Amino acid sequence: MTATTGAFELRRFVPALCLAFLSLPAAAGADGPTADEVREKASQEYLAGHYAEAAARFLEIADKHPGTAARRYAVQMLGTLYEDKLVDVGKAIEWDRKFLNEYAGPRQVSFYQEKLATLERLKKHEEAFATYQAIRFADQGDAVLATRLESLLRDHPDFPLKAQVRRELAYAYARLDERRLSHQSFEELSRIGGAAIPVSDRMASDKADRYWRLTRVWGGIAWGLVAVLWAVALLMKPWERMTRASVRSFVIWAAAWLLLAAVRLPSYYAAAADENPFTGSAVYVAAGLNLAILLWMTLLTRGNFWRMRPRALRWASPLLTMLMTTAVLYLFIIHQPKGTEIMDAFAVKYRHWMGE
Repeated sequence: MTATTGAFELRRFVPALCLAFLSLPAAAGADGPTADEVREKASQEYLAGHYAEAAARFLEIADKHPGTAARRYAVQMLGTLYEDKLVDVGKAIEWDRKFLNEYAGPRQVSFYQEKLATLERLKKHEEAFATYQAIRFADQGDAVLATRLESLLRDHPDFPLKAQVRRELAYAYARLDERRLSHQSFEELSRIGGAAIPVSDRMASDKADRYWRLTRVWGGIAWGLVAVLWAVALLMKPWERMTRASVRSFVIWAAAWLLLAAVRLPSYYAAAADENPFTGSAVYVAAGLNLAILLWMTLLTRGNFWRMRPRALRWASPLLTMLMTTAVLYLFIIHQPKGTEIMDAFAVKYRHWMGE
């Protein structure tokens, strides 16, 4: 009788135990999502550009999930969000200070101390700072970036981050191939508060100045030389001395040059891309420029000025031809996508040859 009663009691107890066990997950989930789940949702909101919603979820982690790894990440992200996206300097200071006091490692302390000092200086310039952050993250291209940064510096001359703005402006001008403006921005950067310009910025400044001189100063001289030499050839009225023989000679030399270019083209296309700094179209442009030089030489040698001065022609024509060829070749190279880099390589090679 006792065994029967015990079995009956056990049969009543087992279903109750199973029911209680099945109800445990629901009871655990009744307290809400875990910190990692909220963090995942916050990250999704951030990547989608919903920064206010992301901040709200990170705040939820910071308030409701103390002692978790997710809270450390949330506190750090709140400082970043309020500084970069939502632009609330006061809250950025609050959360950066929390991270510094509660979570910062030895290597992060100096960074966050400097960051907090910068944010303290920006308290009175929050409007300008908001404009600056909007410009940085707009991703509208370097032309728009440069225009808006110039406007920011003009409207807020006492902006505490104007050195940083100048640096970004200098690199934007460099990417736009405005080398002179880039160099001027780097020069202005070095004058702001007597700040010491980093080595990388100084090298970029020197590079921008050198490229500006190559393309604008020396490029202008080359263009002027080409124009003068063509004017000299045409002012001597070469058509008055043109004969069928001279025209035939020009046609023969032009055909020979085109044949030589055609023979060389397969070797150009066979070369590896990293071994050839010129594009395929540039090769045809170079061939056309050589034909133009050949036409100029024909006109020059048929000028009336040389009619009574054949000896002067023998001495002057090689020099003038060398000047024309050099100027045209220089202009051709500097107008290539990597033209200034090619000129730098030529300069290095020339110094190497002179040193041997």
